[in-house]
Amino acid sequence: MSKISRIQIYDKLDTLQIPGTDISPIKFKGVKGLDISDDGNVEVRIELPSQAKGHETEFESLVRETLLTVEGVENVSVTLKVQDKAYGQVEQQNLLANVKHPILIGSGKGGVGKSTVTVNLAVALAGLGFKVGLMDADLYGPSIPTMFAIDGEPMANEKGQIIPFEKHGVKLISIGFLLEDDTPILWRGPLLHKAIQQFMKDVDWGDLDFLLIDLPPGTGDVQLSVAQSTRVSGAIAVSTPQDVALIDVKKAISMFQTLKIPLLGVVENMSFFRCTDCGHIHHIFGGNTTMDAGDKLAAEVLGKIPITISVREGGDDGIPVMILEPESEAATEFNAIAKKIAERLNS
Repeated sequence: MSKISRIQIYDKLDTLQIPGTDISPIKFKGVKGLDISDDGNVEVRIELPSQAKGHETEFESLVRETLLTVEGVENVSVTLKVQDKAYGQVEQQNLLANVKHPILIGSGKGGVGKSTVTVNLAVALAGLGFKVGLMDADLYGPSIPTMFAIDGEPMANEKGQIIPFEKHGVKLISIGFLLEDDTPILWRGPLLHKAIQQFMKDVDWGDLDFLLIDLPPGTGDVQLSVAQSTRVSGAIAVSTPQDVALIDVKKAISMFQTLKIPLLGVVENMSFFRCTDCGHIHHIFGGNTTMDAGDKLAAEVLGKIPITISVREGGDDGIPVMILEPESEAATEFNAIAKKIAERLNS
């Protein structure tokens, strides 16, 4: 059985029209959860405006019939909830009203250095004088506590909100701060959605210019929950130059497009290795032209980060390369990417 594509599910739902409106469940931001099993079972949870009241059975059948046309789907379970307010009266959720520019940072697969890129871009933006936050939304494999060398639980303020840690000018929150070491995360859609919403509304972020949101690999419920819960300014895809990584990052880019999130560009991580003795560049993962990854992904390459020992050591020791070696080639490239992002979003 072929693996069911979440992107295809989103695309199919985007073709449907909510009864009594001219909008799809995707554009309405009504899809609150999507679970896909290996044996072809799909469970989708959708909230609808009051115009759909009385049409639930009809719309449920339409969703089921539509999703059964996706290759690999054997059974479809649909849960609908009709809101009290009508479309047009319902305020679309924006749980980060005090954040000027929420930015998603994602990848199609793990192991491409997405969190390393997120951490160093956050520090670079803070170094440019911006108010910056970092939300670790990788609930399955939170690595931000290690990369900032922070251990312990955050405190709460008098309103009961979580006070984020702050280091190198960046405010930080991660599920890793709230779990004991090696505690596995086995949550499914509804719990993931609730955790993401709590990180947005129950954390005292204050006023921020940028909040970088480090997504888990892939195109699952966490990505959908973030997009449904706030107005996102843009997304950055992280990839290595090798074809297998580029194939997967295309899925992440397709997801951003389906959710109507502007793609700011691609960061090509582990782009090359420069010999410390002779200066010769080796393209370990392939790719030897300026826009190789960009050409294959039909996207702008914001920057190319080299493989260096200092980047790896900084991640392991909790000292971002922006702090460890601020004049290094990698840090210079992170600074250049941060300036591009700031100029583009503030123009």
